[in-house]
Amino acid sequence: MRKRQYFNPSFIGMMLVLLLSISCHSSTKKIVVPTADLQQYQFAHLDSLLAQEERAVLVFLHTNWCKYCKNMEQTTFQDPEVIALLNEQYYFIPFNAEQQESVQFNDHLFQYQASGSGSGTHELAIALGSMENGLIYPTTIVLNSDYEINFRYNSFLSANDFLKVLGAGH
Repeated sequence: MRKRQYFNPSFIGMMLVLLLSISCHSSTKKIVVPTADLQQYQFAHLDSLLAQEERAVLVFLHTNWCKYCKNMEQTTFQDPEVIALLNEQYYFIPFNAEQQESVQFNDHLFQYQASGSGSGTHELAIALGSMENGLIYPTTIVLNSDYEINFRYNSFLSANDFLKVLGAGH
């Protein structure tokens, strides 16, 4: 009479290798969970938003021609962790530094300042984004609820760097 074998040793060995491989691979791979879209606001709505819930304001100062700005829009601001952080803790305002519409903010009317031949800069971009080396794009600005500048950084930020700068770890 032949003895019945319930477990094939080569099958068990193959399963162990497969499980170890999956286990090792999944511990190093970041799991991305789909999130909501990035909520965006305008300066005109800040007073009423802050009256409802006090949060910091994050302004992303950009232009249409800036390749680093576009890169941040397509990478950093598409990252699920960045989106979650901004949606939960900030009022996010993307602001085109060359927009020509006037903006009422903090009891002041800011306007576009033409500099010749179809170019110019918005006064609000100058007020918020200028540093000792001038106005550079992109610029990330964090304002407290009293509209004071707490942080300003004028360069491209990857998602990981963005999270580090805002104190979200990594």
